[in-house]
Amino acid sequence: MQEEQVQEGLEQKGPKLTRDEKKVLKYQRAKLRAKVIRKKIAKKVKQKVHIMNQEAKEKYSEIKNLAKNNLQLGYESGIPIYIDLEYDILMTDREIRSLALQIAHIQGINKELKFPIQLHLTNVRGIQKNELEKQGLQKWPVHHYELGLQDLIQENLEKGIQKEFIYLSPDADSYLESVDPEQCIYIVGGFVDRQVQKFMSLNKANTLQICSKKLPIESFIKGAKRPLNIDRVVAILSLFYQHKDWKVAYEQSDNFNISLAERITREHQKQE
Repeated sequence: MQEEQVQEGLEQKGPKLTRDEKKVLKYQRAKLRAKVIRKKIAKKVKQKVHIMNQEAKEKYSEIKNLAKNNLQLGYESGIPIYIDLEYDILMTDREIRSLALQIAHIQGINKELKFPIQLHLTNVRGIQKNELEKQGLQKWPVHHYELGLQDLIQENLEKGIQKEFIYLSPDADSYLESVDPEQCIYIVGGFVDRQVQKFMSLNKANTLQICSKKLPIESFIKGAKRPLNIDRVVAILSLFYQHKDWKVAYEQSDNFNISLAERITREHQKQE
């Protein structure tokens, strides 16, 4: 009903809407459309679970029951990862929407990670904020700020937090050798770059005068794709912390492109 009312607002033939009124209605319509899409996905997952055998259903339920606790654990004491969202002026509206979807996907990934992520989103304002809210930002157990990365780093120093900030960049000179959430905070550049502009994240790290490292993916795996989506980078960091093996982390991170229900179904089909 609410979606129909918004649609009617866009198509009404009464007095012409102002530009600001049109923007509000357009935003409401996009938000409702995203909600409808999420409901359709949930319905498909429910149908997939319905046809599982009993053993698969039990495994699915076990993982789902752990999800809520996992998200809270990540929020309170997970591996600290900042997503730097100060690249919006370099992206198209379509790329910003794609970025918001990747960040939304991190919420699903975080439910299953043995070592969940403590996610921090910087510079959450303007169109970035609008797109994240469409995906459900208000309901996510994440830390988000209007402040930019430089101000947040300064705040940490003023609070006496001594952890080292490490900016992950595919153009860095040295490789990340370990993941240590007790000593380090990891930063991922929040941009979708379909043109693959080089050195953006490296230049940002140099401007902030903080350490930059790159994931040693190409050193371990022939033909590894670069650059990686930010949701996959986040998954790789947690999986490496768990397994201490970059190859295993890279390969397992690819599994999150398939829904949990589909993965469990495939596993049990192989066993049969």
